[in-house]
Amino acid sequence: MELQRIAHALDAEFICGPDDWEKINIETVFASDLMSDVLMSDRDELLLITSLSTEQSIRSAGIVGSEAIVIANNKTVTEGMIELAQDQDVALFCTSHPKYEACVRLGRIMEP
Repeated sequence: MELQRIAHALDAEFICGPDDWEKINIETVFASDLMSDVLMSDRDELLLITSLSTEQSIRSAGIVGSEAIVIANNKTVTEGMIELAQDQDVALFCTSHPKYEACVRLGRIMEP
């Protein structure tokens, strides 16, 4: 599923990312605030949803090759997070929706 459709479903605000972020394909969604759990992921075309608004969430997403990150719960995105996301060429978004609601919304649109 294209990232643009996911961002729309989450009412997510685009913060930064590659020029063609709209066309990035997402097949797997991983929602967690425990970056140790995120580091265990071995999926491709991954979207990370977290309410952990720290640079560590960006680093962890980069390690597992996440295509995009959505910061949930209307948390503040710092300049350090933006710089890291740009360096790692990861699309970064924020949404006011809680993490659980974001997952429910994505589950509805990703069902076959």
